[in-house]
Amino acid sequence: MTESPVFIIDAMNYIFRAFYGLPENIVSPRGMPTNAVLGYTRTLLRIIKERKPVYMAAAFETGSSFRTQMFEQYKANRSETPAGLIPQFDFCRKITEAMGVPVYESEDFEADDIIGTIAERMRMQGHSAVIVTGDKDMSQLVRDEIHVYDLANDLWLDEAGVREKFGVSPAQIPDMLALHGDAVDNIPGIPGVGPKTARIILGVCSGVEDMTSLIERLGSAPLRGRDRIVAHIRDNMDSIRMSRKLATICCEVPIEVEPRGLRYRRGNRTALVDLCKELGFQRVLEDIPMAGAQQSLF
Repeated sequence: MTESPVFIIDAMNYIFRAFYGLPENIVSPRGMPTNAVLGYTRTLLRIIKERKPVYMAAAFETGSSFRTQMFEQYKANRSETPAGLIPQFDFCRKITEAMGVPVYESEDFEADDIIGTIAERMRMQGHSAVIVTGDKDMSQLVRDEIHVYDLANDLWLDEAGVREKFGVSPAQIPDMLALHGDAVDNIPGIPGVGPKTARIILGVCSGVEDMTSLIERLGSAPLRGRDRIVAHIRDNMDSIRMSRKLATICCEVPIEVEPRGLRYRRGNRTALVDLCKELGFQRVLEDIPMAGAQQSLF
């Protein structure tokens, strides 16, 4: 890989983090909550200032997912989106575009899928990718040309880092989630199988479809209740396969991804002035790099 890397921002991850991490009394001059927009904007600024990206994109989502057609209870355990957050999504999109960062989303696909598609398409065109997120599920995308950067913890994950953190290879992350489940996304797991047991199983099996003759292959592995667990796996293979599909990031979203479309463009002065005035972000505006900017606008 000789071309400049593309930095792909998991916008949804950082919007939710900001909403729950910053005080609710941060509001616009008209009284609209702006804590999520403010925190998210600061995240974009930090990436731009510290990493000086040549290529950049931000992944959003519409709220629908093809996964609910596979499993009606997918993410059904989550509470409703807070009323104070709903209007902030659109402002986050507007701020992103005004700052010169391309926005990507697609009906029925989640931000994870958008990110995976952009990373894979750019990789095929000679660009490495840096996925900026705190979401552990993104680790399945890691390979030589694709890394995950957890901005909040200043943590970079390559393939060795994923193995050290999770005990499995990046490609095995969906298999691990299929075995022990994922409470966050309401993905069902197998009774008696937790993260430790899943790692032991995947230490001798490459994945879900490689679990034939499991008892013999586990041999003397330190697995309590081995026969019972193996029986549960054999009795629930259809559920395991479905869970793996739910946990697997789709890298074939029907969006147009070309390097020239992801090239970072400095902020649009007029649009940013209007947005920041509406949001009450005077100090933030002073920190945004803009084409033709001369000095503080306030």
